[in-house]
Amino acid sequence: MKSPIRRCSEWRAAHDRPVYTFAERCPDCGAHTENSAPPPFSPEDRYGEYRRRARRRSGDVDVGSDGSEPE
Repeated sequence: MKSPIRRCSEWRAAHDRPVYTFAERCPDCGAHTENSAPPPFSPEDRYGEYRRRARRRSGDVDVGSDGSEPE
């Protein structure tokens, strides 16, 4: 998942607060920017089992003879 809003990768060393921009480089210090959003994964994913079950039912995932997904 990509976020259009980016944050200066060197903001802790170069700025007193995060600098947000849409550009590939920070407008203040010229450092590269990074995606400001956290990755879309959570170990406490409450709906993960439902999503996997729906994928199995729709045929998007190969299911082994014991009902588990292949590794």
